[in-house]
Amino acid sequence: MDKILIVEDSVELSDVLCRNLQEEGFAVSAVSCLAQARKNLDRGVDLCLLDLNLPDGDGFTFCSYLSENTSIPVILLTVRDGAEDTVKGLSVGADDYVTKPFHMDVLVSRIRAVLRRVRGRKTDDDNLYCRDICINKKASKVYKKDCPVELTPNEYQLLLLLLEHKNQTIAREQILEKLWDVDGNYVNDNTLTTLVKRLRQKVEDHPQMPKMLLTVRGFGYKAVDYEG
Repeated sequence: MDKILIVEDSVELSDVLCRNLQEEGFAVSAVSCLAQARKNLDRGVDLCLLDLNLPDGDGFTFCSYLSENTSIPVILLTVRDGAEDTVKGLSVGADDYVTKPFHMDVLVSRIRAVLRRVRGRKTDDDNLYCRDICINKKASKVYKKDCPVELTPNEYQLLLLLLEHKNQTIAREQILEKLWDVDGNYVNDNTLTTLVKRLRQKVEDHPQMPKMLLTVRGFGYKAVDYEG
C-alpha cells in the first residue's frame, strides 16, 4: 500500500485529502508544518503532497531538499497559478504541480501517474503497470491497487498482451492468433467479446464504463494509461 505524506497547514483541506485518499486505498499521514514533515521522512513515504505556503518555511526549499536527498516524489499543491511559480516548482525537483482548487479525481490520477513513473524507474522488466493494475510477469500475478486479482489463464494472457502493447490498438484477429492456436481449438469473436467483458469486471472500477480496457470499434482493443 502506497503511503502519502500530506504537508498542508489548512486543517479543512488536509482532512478532505486524508479521507478521499484513504478511500482510494492509500495509507496517509498528514502534518501541518515542515518540522513535522521532516520527522515523518524515515517512516516510509512513497509520495509527498506539499503545500508551498507553510508556517515554518517555503515549500520550494523543502521540495529541493527532498529531490536532492531522497527518492520521494513530490506533487506541489498551491494557490499560486503563475507560470513563474510552476517553472520554479518543477526546476527544484517537483514531479507535478496542482493548483488549488482542484478536483479530487484529477489529483488521484496525478498521484497514480507519478507513482507509476517512479516504479518504472525503479523496477525491471518483471512488472507491467497500467492505471491501478500491475502484472508481475515473473510470478504471473495480477494486482489492483496492491490487492491480488484472480484471473483465468485466458484472462491473464489477454491482459498481459494488452499491457505489453499499452496505448496501442490490437486487432481482434491478432489477439486470437496470440492467445489461441488457430490450428487447434479455434475461438470465435463472440468468445473474445465475452472474455473482454469478464476481464473488465475484474480490473475496472466501473466495468460498464471502462477507462482502461477500451474497445476500438471495428478493429480491436487497447489498454490505455492515464494521460500524462
